Amino acid sequence: MKILFLAVPKSIATGAVKPPLFKSPPITFVWLSAFLKQAQHEPEILDGYSLALTEEQILNHIAAINPDMVGFTSFTCEFSDIMYLIRQLRNRFPRIRIIVGGYHANSLPQDFYCDAVDYVISGEAEASLPQLLTRLDQGGREFSDISGLHYRHPDTGAWSSNPTGVYIPNFNHTPLLPYEMVVDNGYNPWWTSMDTRTEKYMATVTGKGCPMTCSFCDISKTEGARYRSMDAERTVRELAHLHHDFGITHVEIRDPYFTIDLKRVAAIAQMLIDRNIKLNWGFSSTIHRIKDFELLKLLRRAGCGFIFFGVESGNPIILKREKKVTPEQVIDAVRLTRKAGIFAHCGFILGLEGETEDSIRETIDLAIRCRPDAANFTIAVPYPGTELFQSFKEKNYLKTFDWKEYRQDNPVFETEHLNREQLIYWLEKSHRRFFFRPAYIMDRLWHIRTWRQFKAHVRIGFNMFFETLSYKS
Repeated sequence: MKILFLAVPKSIATGAVKPPLFKSPPITFVWLSAFLKQAQHEPEILDGYSLALTEEQILNHIAAINPDMVGFTSFTCEFSDIMYLIRQLRNRFPRIRIIVGGYHANSLPQDFYCDAVDYVISGEAEASLPQLLTRLDQGGREFSDISGLHYRHPDTGAWSSNPTGVYIPNFNHTPLLPYEMVVDNGYNPWWTSMDTRTEKYMATVTGKGCPMTCSFCDISKTEGARYRSMDAERTVRELAHLHHDFGITHVEIRDPYFTIDLKRVAAIAQMLIDRNIKLNWGFSSTIHRIKDFELLKLLRRAGCGFIFFGVESGNPIILKREKKVTPEQVIDAVRLTRKAGIFAHCGFILGLEGETEDSIRETIDLAIRCRPDAANFTIAVPYPGTELFQSFKEKNYLKTFDWKEYRQDNPVFETEHLNREQLIYWLEKSHRRFFFRPAYIMDRLWHIRTWRQFKAHVRIGFNMFFETLSYKS
């Protein structure tokens, strides 16, 4: 079967589509396409988000390729845009089947139970999606054995739901990912400037699942509480595929817990050195996994250019609860990372459980004390399916269930300690206190080596001044 994966442009429902500051590849669709191609199906990806396509451009593309199915991945804040586009597709192409997966579909699949949607998938889709397409291709109408599938009966319109299946134990047998489906979309990394005439950026995945119990995150619910990955050899094979077959020079590894096995991380780095695979690459990590300076130096020699740390808070109580570390450990990890010559980016969240104005001050102070190369501050989003959502709902903190309002720059809750106006004030102040310090500006100027880098910093600074910038949104 022919399936089109569609990344929905932001604000398409209101017609206010504009290009994102950082264009990042829809790696989930690339990942699933590898499994679909292996099962002899025909996936295609249309990255309407990064390309800032209009509704008419999207509909014309669908008319031109005539797929059997269109697939969406759903984040909570995108729910309204996705449903808007789904209804336009249903009206114009009533024959095409429509399927939705992703984090919001995993937590609230019933939100998509309507006559415009045919299928919803919860949990991992690597096995269930190819199985569904094969069944449909063969004319089958019985789906009760397909794990995690929610489906609407074509005759009665009634919805049925199947339990999710077991997780794939490891990904060593994953086919090489078909990056050719999106590689020419002009993506750009968030951690450094890049000369698009000679350099190319791509994201990839080498493992899924996370044992951390962060109150604001639902990765462990969607992907499981155990990190499952490719081994070092298979990972380096993927990175070599990116570099040699597609000319990729910058790679972001988007695993939720890449550093859980430090021996594997070291083996990957050493293989990249031994095989002369020259990439500027990086990953996200928890603070407590970064304390070995010799490993950091090895990573830098292997081309590691950045590490993103989800610090979240500077308050010792909140930090201990969410990340199991202390402010001093944050300072040490960032210091060692920078000392090794690796760009350290820290993310902080304002408004987590127990937050006060005093604890926000502690967060800003820690961000300044630990001296990362960059930082971003966001307002906590109590996504459905998370512990934070459940707690805030029980305490009547939530002020809306309009999912399009669930953004990192928009408070959807008020507590006994913080109202909406205070949260917005501190979000703006945190960015300005961090980025407009003379010490930070001088440090960034010191690291600028080219006119292209200077222009990139000016562009980011402009957006920082007039908007609230979230690097990872």
